[in-house]
Amino acid sequence: MQIERIAVVLRPRSAWEAMELGTALTRRNAGAIWKPWLALTLPVFAVVNALGWIFDHAWWALMAMWWLKPLFDRVVLYVLSRAVFGDVPDMRSTLRAQLKWGLPRPMLDYLVWRRLSPARSLYLPVDLLEGGDAGQRRERRRVIGARASGHAAALTLVCVNFEVALMLAPILLVGMFVPPEFLPQTWAGAMQNLQAGFTPGMALAYNALAWLATTLVEPFYVGAGFGLYLNRRTELEAWDVEIALRRMRARLQRLAGTAAIVIACIAFAPRMAHAQANPQNTVHGQPANPQSAVHGTAGGGQQKLAPAQPLEPATGPLQSQQQSLRDALVKLKDDPELHPRKQITRWEPIRKPTPQQTRDWNLPQWLGAFARGLGSIGQVVAWAIVAAIVGLLLWWLVRAWPQWSSGGPSRRRASDIAIEDVEVPEALPDDIATAVRKLWASGQRRQAMALLYRAGVESMVAHTQVLLVPGATEAECLRASQQLSGEEDRTRFHALVRAWQYAAYAHRLPEDAEFDGLVSGLANSFGWSR
Repeated sequence: MQIERIAVVLRPRSAWEAMELGTALTRRNAGAIWKPWLALTLPVFAVVNALGWIFDHAWWALMAMWWLKPLFDRVVLYVLSRAVFGDVPDMRSTLRAQLKWGLPRPMLDYLVWRRLSPARSLYLPVDLLEGGDAGQRRERRRVIGARASGHAAALTLVCVNFEVALMLAPILLVGMFVPPEFLPQTWAGAMQNLQAGFTPGMALAYNALAWLATTLVEPFYVGAGFGLYLNRRTELEAWDVEIALRRMRARLQRLAGTAAIVIACIAFAPRMAHAQANPQNTVHGQPANPQSAVHGTAGGGQQKLAPAQPLEPATGPLQSQQQSLRDALVKLKDDPELHPRKQITRWEPIRKPTPQQTRDWNLPQWLGAFARGLGSIGQVVAWAIVAAIVGLLLWWLVRAWPQWSSGGPSRRRASDIAIEDVEVPEALPDDIATAVRKLWASGQRRQAMALLYRAGVESMVAHTQVLLVPGATEAECLRASQQLSGEEDRTRFHALVRAWQYAAYAHRLPEDAEFDGLVSGLANSFGWSR
């Protein structure tokens, strides 16, 4: 890795500054990120939604796009990992790299058990950029995430909230253009549609909103995680110090020639000065008496100098330096910055009391007795609250146990729907209201509700001349009922659909008076005999 080519200013930052650095990198390389992102995600979006449309499960497409996010994140990470060294890849090379980068491992991990990891943005660069076997990746994730995994989880929470807000914003924007007098009806219609289920068109629109929100937020999410990763590498490996030393070496190399000349001048200057000071001892630059190099004169006589002693090999200091180096390496392995063991947090008072301040209080005897009694009362109340909570839990378990053991409710009330199959005649009776009331009075309430709902739907179709496909849902029947001429007729049909949904899905039957009023209203609207 050519760290001297890095295009950002590396220094130890706080986690929030590091995430801002990553988002700034994303903004600077927006074109190189979003072009391959769109080229990769749009075809996948079209394929999964087409499959969801065919199999009538549009929410599968939404879940598939959400689950495949780690595969799409590789586009952003690939661009940022190259752009940080000044080499921004083009769209073709980015897409070509997605065919094999990180496949099948470790991307298989991020599509299975690591998919729900809150620190995915921090650990994905470790696995894709550093590589190694499973053990090495595990150790690197532990070291990198020692002081940054919590911030990565907070980043995930913030980005999820942003995506949800962007998905809901267009839906709420539509409500801003609805006149205030129509807001209750609009809200009621929206709730009915939600209860009845999404139509394929509505599901496709919602999936498109989710994809747009992910397209806007996800690159910044990956970029912020990459900034956290760079910051942790800078803290652990001192990249900023290494870059400063490399730049210093480059400057010194440029000044090497000048420095050599200066050093040569400094080295030869004393010899030249000595030669000028003793000209009689040299002949053409050579000593006049060669023996003077060995024998010196003092006081007119000659004195032979002792021969130079050979230098002792400096083994002792070298051995001590090697031993200190080994000790430093051992301490480095136990450094808590590189290998954190445990973090203990405790609260201590800022101003600790001095021995003079810690004295016994001479309280009156009655005050001490009052304090002990108050403490005993508080203890009794606390235990009473705990016993009440435990008793409520046991009572709830006793009541719920028959339902859990039998797989259904142990007792049925009179208003519950019978579990037997509903039998509705193929042809509607001539007097629908009388037939429905007779079934209700005989206790066959589910059959009565089914006959009433079928008669109401067929009468609505006869009045509106709307063609309903076999097996039409309640939502489709409600949309078709908008063609009824009278507002009161539409209201009564809506009440019928709601009563049927409560009976069919929530096992809640109307009361006798409510049922009789519903039958009378529908008979008036559709001309049934009473």
